[in-house]
Amino acid sequence: MKEIRVSIGSLGVLGLRNIKLPAPPTTLYLMVGEKCMYNCAYCPQSRSSHGSTEYLSRVIWPKTEWSKLKEAVKNAPELVKRICFQVVNSPHFLEDTLFFIRDIKSVSALPISVSIRLSNINDVDALFSSGANRIGLALDVATEKTFAEYRGGNFSDTVNFILKAGKKHPRSITTHIIVGMGESDRELHDLMKLFFENTITVGLFAFTPIKGTRMENKKPPELKRYRRIQFMRYLFSVGKEFDVEFNGEGALSSVSGENIGEMLKNPYVFTTSGCPHCNRPYYNEEPMGPMFNYPFPPQNAERIINEFVQYVSNDRVVFKI
Repeated sequence: MKEIRVSIGSLGVLGLRNIKLPAPPTTLYLMVGEKCMYNCAYCPQSRSSHGSTEYLSRVIWPKTEWSKLKEAVKNAPELVKRICFQVVNSPHFLEDTLFFIRDIKSVSALPISVSIRLSNINDVDALFSSGANRIGLALDVATEKTFAEYRGGNFSDTVNFILKAGKKHPRSITTHIIVGMGESDRELHDLMKLFFENTITVGLFAFTPIKGTRMENKKPPELKRYRRIQFMRYLFSVGKEFDVEFNGEGALSSVSGENIGEMLKNPYVFTTSGCPHCNRPYYNEEPMGPMFNYPFPPQNAERIINEFVQYVSNDRVVFKI
């Protein structure tokens, strides 16, 4: 009997678990494999983690019979707009992922994303050929000085591989960046600018301490810091031209540009970012908050803005630091 792990929220929206969903996922999240060959310091699936293999970030992923899951996906409700395979690099991870993609496409026309760690462009090609329409190649750690320690591998090689994949498959590659891993705002700006200029979408995450990982005692980023990075990422994502200023420590102090204050009021600034229709409910936060990534546009955008903006003057937003 073939099994796959499925996020608890996805099981709820498919009717396979009777749970209350204050924010139903608009993407179905499926996890291939468990107990990774890599050793990312922040991940409960890493080889040295003592955490439960049922977890990825804050989310529980129960094992589910594949045939039962397929049948539920075939009858998925209309609010579901995408399927995302979160791949753990355990034995046979690529072979298994290719099977799951091809098999799920036999019952569903939903677009498919794959979040995976790769270093061979032929493997990226194979995933697209099997039916995926977006591939997520996470960078996670946005600074060279901590990349090897926290994630493992070579920072420049990883960035260059993501760029290579983006050049071969334009507008079809996503990368993930985690805020709160020792990086400066300036480093985040430079990386996001590089990726967006090369048609690579950036999904933004807040560092989340998970019990059993090497970083379980590290704190998440300040919410007001995450908000200003969120705003900067949003401007890149919509192709807005803007100027930035940083203080002496590399913290983002202001953003300037035409109608910049009006753009700040868009509640989508504060929602989950990444592949289309990915809302990842409560991946980085507890339902009671604080909310780093809102699964749906928040109703109280004005209050959120006041929490991290010092003032808006003409076409310049000055942040609280």
